[in-house]
Amino acid sequence: MKRIALAAAGAAVVGLGLTACSQSASPTAAHTVAPAKHGSVTPAVPVSCSEQYKTWVHDHGKGVIAALNAVSSAGTTGDAHALKVALKRARPAVVSVIHHPLPACADPRGYWDVLLMHVSAAATSGGSRSSVRAAMTDVPKIEHALTAEVRRMAQ
Repeated sequence: MKRIALAAAGAAVVGLGLTACSQSASPTAAHTVAPAKHGSVTPAVPVSCSEQYKTWVHDHGKGVIAALNAVSSAGTTGDAHALKVALKRARPAVVSVIHHPLPACADPRGYWDVLLMHVSAAATSGGSRSSVRAAMTDVPKIEHALTAEVRRMAQ
């Protein structure tokens, strides 16, 4: 019975991940358009990765980074109650960013989707310690790799 529940949770997470992946890899970058002489318009200038990331953090990503850090920290400490609380608090933030992923330029290796799938699986596991533990495997390592990648790419 536990295997069926875990398989169903995994299928739901994969569905969420596929939904996230099927969206644009990065939010549409804002462009600046300046009027030119004689009523024509100059070409749009793409926004830097750093600006895309900052915009995402202050808009769609607001609060999700802190929530994921809390989940990762709780997973590292091994405190089951703290992890359960962190996952419960992270759930709304994770759901809100599924359709508004981190800009692809800041995460070229795709750690973001993997991290969200792990955290979503843990948050929807039904509370079984073994399924939460299985879903949380490697979350701190993935979160650390994502943080390093974002810092490097969004400078």
